[in-house]
Amino acid sequence: MSALFTPFNLGGVVIPNRIGMSALTRNRSSKSVPNEIMKQYHDQRAAGGAGLIVTEGTLITRQGSEWPDAPGIWNQEQIEG
Repeated sequence: MSALFTPFNLGGVVIPNRIGMSALTRNRSSKSVPNEIMKQYHDQRAAGGAGLIVTEGTLITRQGSEWPDAPGIWNQEQIEG
């Protein structure tokens, strides 16, 4: 079996294989609030079998937002999302 498909201990967390996906930030939030479409997007990628997925970048303030509707955590609605 290829080493790519063997488990890997990553700082005490064992991931099932050595396949990783880079950040998946997409413009899918609604007015900067995480939503069901974002959850489905990540669920689909997780079902694909990658051992490690780096997910959304989350902004902590509206200042410096890189694009309109980027997901954030600067208000209660976003935190709940």
